Amino acid sequence: MNLDTKEEIKEVMARCFSSTKTSAQILFADSFYRPFAPITEPIFEALDDDRLQKVVIKAPRGWGKSTILNIAYAGKKALFREKKFIVPISTTSTKAVLESENLKRELLTNILIKKVFGNVRTNNANETGIDPAFSKEMWMVNGETLMFPRGAGQQVRGVRWGKYRPDLIIVDDLEDSEAVDSEEQRKKLKQWFFADVLNSVDRGNSNWKIVYIDTLKHQDSLLADLMDDPTWYHIDIDLCDDALHSNWPAFMSDDAIKELYETFRCQGLLDTFAREFRGQAIAKEDAVFKESYFKYYLESDAAFTEKLGALESIVIMDPAKSTKVSSDYSAIVGVGVNTELPRIYIRDIDAGMMHPDEIYARTFDMADRIGARTIGYEVTGLNEFITYPITTFMMKRGKFYRLIELKARGKKEDRIAMLNPLYRLGYIWHNKNISQILESQLIAFPKSKRDDVMDATAYLVEMLELGERYFAADASTDGETPPDDEYDGLEAENEPALKNWRAA
Repeated sequence: MNLDTKEEIKEVMARCFSSTKTSAQILFADSFYRPFAPITEPIFEALDDDRLQKVVIKAPRGWGKSTILNIAYAGKKALFREKKFIVPISTTSTKAVLESENLKRELLTNILIKKVFGNVRTNNANETGIDPAFSKEMWMVNGETLMFPRGAGQQVRGVRWGKYRPDLIIVDDLEDSEAVDSEEQRKKLKQWFFADVLNSVDRGNSNWKIVYIDTLKHQDSLLADLMDDPTWYHIDIDLCDDALHSNWPAFMSDDAIKELYETFRCQGLLDTFAREFRGQAIAKEDAVFKESYFKYYLESDAAFTEKLGALESIVIMDPAKSTKVSSDYSAIVGVGVNTELPRIYIRDIDAGMMHPDEIYARTFDMADRIGARTIGYEVTGLNEFITYPITTFMMKRGKFYRLIELKARGKKEDRIAMLNPLYRLGYIWHNKNISQILESQLIAFPKSKRDDVMDATAYLVEMLELGERYFAADASTDGETPPDDEYDGLEAENEPALKNWRAA
């Protein structure tokens, strides 16, 4: 671009000042050499709208989202001296510094920037009284804007530069793809973000802005939480649709996306494709539990009510184990078992944050609703500290049930996965009116935001074993005797099934 006169320079500066997209196309043209996708427009609009102080963006890999934020946006804000204290944050300090160094190199070597803005390394530096030398950990632009790259968990809260607190925080790719699988690490990162990062700005002013951008790595990730938070402005970008039609043909054509998809499929990594390019924690094709597995019924269906007499109903209760009794989720699931059909009906679900007395009351209420006389409850880590109060609560009600202690076996994920064969065999049927929460958790397994309901449901396997309830018929036969006679005489040879669940 030729800028031979002051008028031309002023015109370019005015255009760039009002638009991050224009700044990217003109000032940082070498970094943005392809046309922007139309669906990226909401990103630029949100960045340039000062009324939006908290913006969260879910976007796939390869879209140049880091370059848009850390080069075009941060560079524009620094060059035009719109912000005084910019803090880029990433997974590690090394990555944050690297992104910061990329911007520094651009500002120091870009000929057009030098022509328009002069030497950004030394301008006005002497007036500030601060060493203008550029360093990796902290450096300045025009002697007026401080760049302070940080990694996850590093000190942010309480940081000041003179009289300034951070007024622009750019959080890019904060969550580590391995650490996000750990519930403890997820909680730790969220606590740091909400307690330190969000409290590092001066809330007494309205000139600050926080932009968070990442790919979805887990349904319980920080990104997922922010996308659900109504106090944040949300932008959701997808590389393609379910039919693999590109949302940005200039970047990747339909054929290129299909080839990429096939590469990941052949390697058994469709979950990685879903996460990195679709913003989905789990690929639908590789999901342990698929929507096609779900069968439905209604409590009012004639086929259900006609065989209600052969149904054995139980209630499974999985209490929260947090020391803050109302800060974690508990789940209660009502299950009906018909070994003749054979079918397992998910009849009722109650889940949420409950105090101990609430979960006991709601458990017994559910038992009464579905006519259950057997209640199983997880005791892992609690033992008599839950057995005693639930027994006391039952006696207080004056109505008695068979109480079964359930002890976790192996990892939670392994227990839940054991529901897969029952679904594939067609044994499990969902009450259409109450099953949405269970299905949403199963579809996102093992990266679901919550697992309380499906974990409680998984205990039905242990309950069936304790009660010696086994299914001899194929679900597809609907309980009819197989056409051949290979099973003749089996019933006479075996002892009759127990009428009640064993307590041990």
